[in-house]
Amino acid sequence: MRGRKKSPEIRAAILECASEVFARREFHEVLTDDIAATLGIGKGTIYRYFDSKEALYFATIVEGIQGMHAAVTTALEQPAPIAIRLERLVATILSYFWNRRDFFILLHRHEPKLDPRERAEWQQRREEVLEQVRSMLIDDLPRASIGRRHPRLAVEILLGMVRSACLYREPADDLPTLAKVITVAFLHGITCTPAAAAGNGRRLGLATPRRLHPVRGGRSHS
Repeated sequence: MRGRKKSPEIRAAILECASEVFARREFHEVLTDDIAATLGIGKGTIYRYFDSKEALYFATIVEGIQGMHAAVTTALEQPAPIAIRLERLVATILSYFWNRRDFFILLHRHEPKLDPRERAEWQQRREEVLEQVRSMLIDDLPRASIGRRHPRLAVEILLGMVRSACLYREPADDLPTLAKVITVAFLHGITCTPAAAAGNGRRLGLATPRRLHPVRGGRSHS
């Protein structure tokens, strides 16, 4: 067994099965035994290809990055006001990580242990997204805006907001509303009033999220 040559087909089958399982359940709920049983192979076979459950998990993320990257590119390239494209971008990333919130925790904890190829792939795709959004901010934001003066930092702030939403969203939160809330907060700031956000959003082509509309007493649902 130890000297047997690894099969790309078996590795691909393990990744496909694991991706489906990890997308449905939290990381700590998934057992490699379950993945092995689904595939009809021994657990030892999985560990021949991946050193640990964490390594398998990261491999499924990297394997799916190409698809997410293509979706992000499409969201950014479709003609629309900047607010609409940003909302599409945020919604696309949120949807990919909606059931993968453990990824960000594990990435911080285990990134030094990642396979160099997988780490390089993740970083390359991330940089490509950063550059796409940075270029959009430079092209579409007002010349005097902070986002245009410091586009790289602005994009990192936006991605940080998305990461926080993935990690700390409430069970009752829904993806479209969170995408709108993040976009409004990014473009107008968290001190912006609901009325101002609605006005600014209309000028930029962004509909104000339902939860940001004022309610009796001057408070919002957010």
